[in-house]
Amino acid sequence: MSDHQAVSDPALQKQQRNLPPNPPGLLLLQFPEIQRQPIAYFSRLLHEYGDLVRLPILPGLTFFFAAHPDHAEHILSIHPDRYRKPDFFLKPMGLVQGQGLFSSEGEQWRKHRRLMQPAFHQKQLVDLHAVMLNCVQSLLAEWAEKPDGTAIDIAAEMTRLTLKIVSLALFSVDISDESNRLGQALRTALEYVYYRLTTPLALPIWIPTPQNLNFRQAKQNLDRIVLEIIQSRRQDPTPRCDLLSMLLAAQDEETVEGMSDRQLLDEVITLINAGHETTATALAWTWYLLGTHPNVMANLVDEVQTVLNGNDPTFEKLPQLQYTRRVLDESLRLCPPGLGLAPRAALEDDEIQGYFIPKGSIFNIAFYFISRHPDFWNNPEQFDPDRFLPEQVAQRPKFAYLPFGAGQHVCIGRNFALMEFTMILAAIAQRFHIELVPNQSIEIDPRFTLRPKYGIKVIVRKRQ
Repeated sequence: MSDHQAVSDPALQKQQRNLPPNPPGLLLLQFPEIQRQPIAYFSRLLHEYGDLVRLPILPGLTFFFAAHPDHAEHILSIHPDRYRKPDFFLKPMGLVQGQGLFSSEGEQWRKHRRLMQPAFHQKQLVDLHAVMLNCVQSLLAEWAEKPDGTAIDIAAEMTRLTLKIVSLALFSVDISDESNRLGQALRTALEYVYYRLTTPLALPIWIPTPQNLNFRQAKQNLDRIVLEIIQSRRQDPTPRCDLLSMLLAAQDEETVEGMSDRQLLDEVITLINAGHETTATALAWTWYLLGTHPNVMANLVDEVQTVLNGNDPTFEKLPQLQYTRRVLDESLRLCPPGLGLAPRAALEDDEIQGYFIPKGSIFNIAFYFISRHPDFWNNPEQFDPDRFLPEQVAQRPKFAYLPFGAGQHVCIGRNFALMEFTMILAAIAQRFHIELVPNQSIEIDPRFTLRPKYGIKVIVRKRQ
């Protein structure tokens, strides 16, 4: 581990010239390429300049692109007080999620984190498992009615499934009738956020451009659907086993205040986004990887059949599906649902691995590339679930694998997501044989998430 220290005394000012390497020119001019091919662009940067790259955007505004576990640990765990989420990130995210957990900072974030944390405790997960299982069983019943050998888009099916799960888990309402409009509104909103994050000179939102108008309509639809549910629950406070009941009843331990409708709206939209698009994308890529690695698929099916023995994947059985969990971990490493950039603005001068980091700089921690770093991952582009055997995990730095972030901002729904992932994989693999449709075009669509551009077509057959 490198020696990390803040640049807080004049003697260290001499190190200001010891800045990380940078490509020529301003990053602002590279944004069109970044929009089109972010993975290729940043891969090339890291290959040419190393794990920490300086990217001047404009005079006086600099990005740092970091792809080493030590960088992540320094910023997220050792010295989180020296950094905060930057406004350039918070403002676009706030257009969709308001002051939700993902788009807030400081005392606002701390207060809402305290209020929401109990909703994700172990007891609540046990109740939510039953909701998930019912949703998956409903999907499997639909598939069972199809003729054997039917081709489906498993990316679309996972999107439909996760939206149903998150709506029932959040507010005990099956929004199947609204799911197409809700899903499209979410996608339109997130694409707009990506557009604003990668287009520094985008026109203000109040100008009636087609993009701005489409976003405003999508946001109105999203708010209307969620607010109607919140207000209905205010009028009928009958307790239910869902997250909204927990949030409605939550009171801050310091102020004894609950959440307003506006605060609930922001947090519910944040949770829908986190529990829907990213989860569906991760599951879609997992099925793709299993389809291209039949030996791994066979091992997973063997474990599922042995552990479950034809029964449902109950909450108690999930921890026994250890190979299934390793498959999931490796899929999240190799094909994460997003680039995993965690932007942080430096609140003071700092030093990382001997490099000077000026106050006001924007640090982007690239989880996608950290989980491919060749110093910590042998043959990093190879799909190998055994990387996550306990003895191999023990040999790697903790911050070499951060699918849910780290530190105080670690994903609040981590255990919810892992339970959902594992249960869905096990339930489907036990009942159906999944085979990729040959000769299809599989490409990443690099937006807010890294979803498959043309979907992923598979052939489903019932297992005997």
